[in-house]
Amino acid sequence: MQKIKLRVKNKPLILCGLFIIYLFSISSFAQEPTVDKMPNIILIMADDLGREALGAYGGTSYKTPVLDKIASEGALFDHAYAYPLCTPTRVSLMTGKYNFRNWKAFGILDPNEKTIGHLMQEQGYKTCMVGKWQLQSYDPPGFPGSDLRRGKGMTLENAGFDEYAMYHTAHTEDKGSRFADPMIYSDGDFLKDTHNKYGPDVFVDFINDFIAKNVKQPFFVYYPMALTHPPFNITPDSKTWDDASQRLLVDKANFGDMVEYADKLVGKIIKQLEDLGVRDNTLLIFYTDNGTHQSIVSMKGAKAVQGAKGEMIDNGTRAPLILSWPGKINAQKSDQMVAPSDFIPTIFDVIGRNTPKGFYTDGSSFWPEILNKKEDFNRRDWVLIDHNPRPGWDKESIMPSRFVKGKRYKLYDDDRFYDIKNDELEQNKLVKLSGDKLKIKKKYSKILDSLRAYRTFGELKVFDPSFYKTVPAHTKIEVLGEGFTWIEGPVWVEKEQALLFSDVPRNVIYKWTESKGIELFLEKSGYTGTKKGSGSNGLAVDNDGQLLICRDGDREIARLISSYAYPIPVFQTLVDNYQGKRLNSPNDVIVDKKGNIYFTDPPYGMDPNIKPDLDFYGVYRLNLDGTVDLLVENLSRPNGLGLSPNESKLYVANSANSQFMVYDLKKETFPMKGSLFFDAKTLVEESRSKQQPDGLDINKEGMIFLAGPDGVLLIDPSGKHLGTIYTGKKTSNCVLSDDEKTLYVTCDDYILRVVLGYAYKKK
Repeated sequence: MQKIKLRVKNKPLILCGLFIIYLFSISSFAQEPTVDKMPNIILIMADDLGREALGAYGGTSYKTPVLDKIASEGALFDHAYAYPLCTPTRVSLMTGKYNFRNWKAFGILDPNEKTIGHLMQEQGYKTCMVGKWQLQSYDPPGFPGSDLRRGKGMTLENAGFDEYAMYHTAHTEDKGSRFADPMIYSDGDFLKDTHNKYGPDVFVDFINDFIAKNVKQPFFVYYPMALTHPPFNITPDSKTWDDASQRLLVDKANFGDMVEYADKLVGKIIKQLEDLGVRDNTLLIFYTDNGTHQSIVSMKGAKAVQGAKGEMIDNGTRAPLILSWPGKINAQKSDQMVAPSDFIPTIFDVIGRNTPKGFYTDGSSFWPEILNKKEDFNRRDWVLIDHNPRPGWDKESIMPSRFVKGKRYKLYDDDRFYDIKNDELEQNKLVKLSGDKLKIKKKYSKILDSLRAYRTFGELKVFDPSFYKTVPAHTKIEVLGEGFTWIEGPVWVEKEQALLFSDVPRNVIYKWTESKGIELFLEKSGYTGTKKGSGSNGLAVDNDGQLLICRDGDREIARLISSYAYPIPVFQTLVDNYQGKRLNSPNDVIVDKKGNIYFTDPPYGMDPNIKPDLDFYGVYRLNLDGTVDLLVENLSRPNGLGLSPNESKLYVANSANSQFMVYDLKKETFPMKGSLFFDAKTLVEESRSKQQPDGLDINKEGMIFLAGPDGVLLIDPSGKHLGTIYTGKKTSNCVLSDDEKTLYVTCDDYILRVVLGYAYKKK
């Protein structure tokens, strides 16, 4: 084998090149530190503690010397924000995303999400979590939809933490106490030695033990505190603690003791870091998940501040945030805009690592400016809070609400615009805008439209101001799904928290839920023959909660026999004839309070090669005793149906001559002669879609939502057309949710949602 000699002619040049490579390598090393060089991180998030409770933010009701000290020596943030309730904040903080991207339900964290714990483990950190979990199961038995959600969230074992000690780890009704004699789940089992102990003490002792065990390697601690959330119990520093019978008594006067004890516990963690010699290598973050409980009034000097937990105003969403790291963070007050999704990218910036490839975050690091690295630093100057805590027990009255806020101005999704600097409680909307205010509002409006779960289209066409009493101004028409053939017959199934709707030509029923979106629910929904036939059309839920289907192809009203969880095309025929003659093609169906079933029977779904048995197209009632009454026989194309709130009137849309009819059910003489309630002829002629009156729904106040020309018409009980939820497309039907706060619309190949807000009360 021949040896080859390399002769280097320019040794200085080679050496220079090697030196440059060396410099590059150490530069890369500095940006991507080895595990043993990375700092420790402790992220503390107090529960229900507003800014007004801390001396560092001007609070004078309670003593918080520890937090005040680290705030004076570190970074105090003036514009940190949270969601107004705990779970939404926690989900966003732990996943780095806006809630609209991964929200499932209150008290549920999607088990498929990657948490901050998983991410820190991947970076070589030992991870620990203590405090309140409440992300696995929340709804008590019997709450609508609870069977779908109980136990469906993330378990502690899979949350990304090497060690944990947590409260509220399973069902809400089994959570026990978080304070005296606490129920705490740790490393696979409940602690057995918590009698006569105080939960927050147990949590901090667990943290300090974890720190001691891992002092020679980088560690990450996430401490979602139990304090200062109700119940307002005494603490070990309260005068009556020695009397065990007093420990679980509730009195909001105890809130002050709870605040001061929370401050004391932060001090206990800091002392452990100092005693172990790692305080100078540890970033401590203190934050809160929302504002103080509404029952608490605290003082900022002479100013009384009421807590606003659950509300979107600043007292509910503007949170304290303090960063402390001796020798690393200089004393400063930061006016950066911070949202819960910002913590993951910030922490990765702190440890000198990039977030993993493929991990998506909505957040933006606020770390460079803390170190005064302002060159080329262009963070956003606003935050988005997209709050929708539903579904969830005791959250029924809370409606979705979204805002974009800068340091001064705030724009809600419903177009309310405020100058928060001069109107902290949001009592005076800004209306007449010009100059910078107008520019800011337009900017915020674009942000809101770009950051939402579903795209929007269409508009509201209003002819009478009373329209807004039912449909809030600036309500958006959201596209939940598209690409269907022709969809019909939507029904809201409360116990499933699901919307079902028919794609008639495809002979299927689809299901939409907030958590999973569109899914195929049932095949062969309306025709079970071997030839091609029309599928299901109108859908309803009977008084036993079972699904009723207008089965066009098989020409019957039927009940689905199988369950919602495991639907298969097995049906119980309820009615398929009138006086021995086959029905034509049942189209729409509703159920009254007694359980009687009303349906229309036009020819739309019939096979054109089949001669009909009946020589008219009727409106019928299937009575509880199994008899069938012919209610109306003189309409050319009876279609959508609705009952007045007291069920004395029956409304029928005739989709052949633009008429919307009303009938008096009190007469009990059938067939009935009705009267014209609303003539849509002109609207049809002038419309883009030429759609005739079709499906409808009626709310508790008697307001009629009628699908028809170019959208959904809103008609008051007197027959006055107040306005249209305008789609510009053929719009076939609509249905209200049980609480009447949401309208779902089938519109040609779109399924739509319109949030109606607080306009309705629960039935």
